[in-house]
Amino acid sequence: MTLNQSRLFRTLKTLDIYVDRALNIEYPAKGLSGFQYNRDLLKAAVANSYLETIGNRADSIHLAIKKVKASDIVWAYRDTVQTVGSRFGLKDKNVVLAFDYTDEDFYGEINTLWIHGYTGEHAVKGKFKFLSCSIINSDIPEKIPLISIPVMQGHCMAQTVAWLYITARLNSLTV
Repeated sequence: MTLNQSRLFRTLKTLDIYVDRALNIEYPAKGLSGFQYNRDLLKAAVANSYLETIGNRADSIHLAIKKVKASDIVWAYRDTVQTVGSRFGLKDKNVVLAFDYTDEDFYGEINTLWIHGYTGEHAVKGKFKFLSCSIINSDIPEKIPLISIPVMQGHCMAQTVAWLYITARLNSLTV
């Protein structure tokens, strides 16, 4: 497989811009920016590990996230999806949305409705559960994740899927 360097650069630049917007970092940044944060975020993603075990910016990233409203992160992501979607011409295509659950292991004490029960294998105490909405289309080689939201025990799947669907429609998709 040959790596297209200009496409890779564009993807990394898009990711840098997203993090800057999500964390309300103005350019030029006085401190750390998406450029620095993304290096640790990508290393952790590739290693399927935690920020704390990969790099030295975990505390800075966590503090930056705590300073912003969750809605700022969601709106920055929505804008990024619209930008990327326009590159694929998704506004002009009929797309199919796929909804599925994803689990993440949890090892701490379970005292919240956000942690779902588990058997305890490999010291796992519970699972975070997310409902994800992605675009699937025969013209696109990979599914494109639109949004993934945490779900608590006892949530109404129909209501959550409806909310995700409305969010997809806000991105001007024909679904």
